[in-house]
Amino acid sequence: MLAPPVIPAQENHPARETWNSTFELAYWGWGLRAAQRWRERLGLKRNPAWERVISKLSSLPKREGVYLAHENCPETFTLIKANREWQWDKTWGWDYPMTAMTAARLGEAKLAVDALLMKTEKNRYLANGHSWQRRNLPCYLPGNGGLLYAVAMMAAGWDGAPKVSTPGFPADGSWRVSWERLSPSRI
Repeated sequence: MLAPPVIPAQENHPARETWNSTFELAYWGWGLRAAQRWRERLGLKRNPAWERVISKLSSLPKREGVYLAHENCPETFTLIKANREWQWDKTWGWDYPMTAMTAARLGEAKLAVDALLMKTEKNRYLANGHSWQRRNLPCYLPGNGGLLYAVAMMAAGWDGAPKVSTPGFPADGSWRVSWERLSPSRI
């Protein structure tokens, strides 16, 4: 269990009221499982303490089939609702590629591209490649890293993606995408 005080990735939930934040639970679980695989590749035994933590991680909180930001989160957002209702001027640069990857996996390729091209102040890149967030944070690396990952995933696919060329881009002929030497996303 991830108990308070926790500031989840969204950074807009009260730390003292946040339990079992979904992003952090998923990330800890993924990271510990990956570390165990690395140990095995090195010929080492799995770390029993890490294995205990993995086995005791709380389930990802959800309500009515939708993941919550955390267990006490009062509101849920599906992709369409988030796209319509989020205050995009208050988001962060990584929200655009995150939305694009979600949309692509849900078969909403046009929405995926629209998220990456959304004209908002937080979804722009400076000449040096950094995504701008605000005056005292001119360089925000998760935004440009997320953009690169999202475009690669949309082009090369992901585990369980439709067996078509560029599954994350619209198939209506509005995009002609060329890529090489990318592997499908494994996460």
